[in-house]
Amino acid sequence: MTRRVAPVVGAALLIAPLALAKDPPQPLGLLAASAGETVVLAEPLGPQVTQFETGPVGWLYEAPGGALFAPDLVNGRTTVIDLRTGQVADRFDGVTMPHFAPAGDRYVVVADDVLLVSYPERAVMTRMAAGIRYPWQVEMVSDTVLLVLERGPDGNGAATLHAVDLATRQVVFRRELAGDVRRFALSRALGLLAFADASSGTVELVLPATLTPVGSLEMGGGVRDVAYLDSRGELAAVAAAADGTSGELKVWKLKPTDGGLKVKKERALPLPGTPVRLAIAPDERQLAVALDPGSILVVDVDELVVARTLELVSPPRDLVWCDPARPGPVLPDWSDDNPPELRLGPR
Repeated sequence: MTRRVAPVVGAALLIAPLALAKDPPQPLGLLAASAGETVVLAEPLGPQVTQFETGPVGWLYEAPGGALFAPDLVNGRTTVIDLRTGQVADRFDGVTMPHFAPAGDRYVVVADDVLLVSYPERAVMTRMAAGIRYPWQVEMVSDTVLLVLERGPDGNGAATLHAVDLATRQVVFRRELAGDVRRFALSRALGLLAFADASSGTVELVLPATLTPVGSLEMGGGVRDVAYLDSRGELAAVAAAADGTSGELKVWKLKPTDGGLKVKKERALPLPGTPVRLAIAPDERQLAVALDPGSILVVDVDELVVARTLELVSPPRDLVWCDPARPGPVLPDWSDDNPPELRLGPR
């Protein structure tokens, strides 16, 4: 396996035995996976596992304040899970797919048009035509700017990346991407976008503003997902082997140099299944990989060894490493909302 880096131009469940020689740090947060007709919520290394009947959920959407939205597109309903209590908080007809901004007090909905909605009031703040019919991945990179990867509903065909500025109500660019791009990740620290290309078996690095190619990182198969560990200056990616029965996880240590980018270290871990999704822990000390035909590996990033295996009853569709402690929006406390009070004391 080789790597090429060009100069930068600008900036149910079975618990398997632990494979670590020493006790790993206890991970923060909870793992949420959609599989079959259920959503599974599990402590990464702890005993608590809860299963919720939700119907077939394709994608999971974490909200600030400890909520997880699990929309069932087949039956047209949404289950809301309270991550802090481990219980269903709400079930309602209709599909809600919120992509939250960093501030946590707003989210976007992408369905041809793009709507910016306040949270938790759910009042429409901005609406603009964008022509994005099949959003595959949506990332709010600021409170008003989002990146959208669009693919056909069956996942086939060319992928298109849209950059949308809601402050000016403009589609900044709309670029068709070469290859079979499945996912993307943005590094604020490095100022780079990474594309997971399943057709070329590479992770492509580009500049976010212009999509100018910067470099290419080689993997042993079709790349399915990619994620930055920004506080560590690292990039992680998972790829499926050519035979479709195994895979690979790779982690690169990246360092910007004067007019370039250097790969300081490259590490690899074989996977006992085909990777579907990759999720990073809030503190970036662990990551999780969802595998087909049905398991989740919790991996210690420092040692790059498997700390736990969670066996699922069916193949996973999505995987999210949730942070129940992520604060929700600060809400005003209106004095006229208080109950009536009889004041009989001295002035």
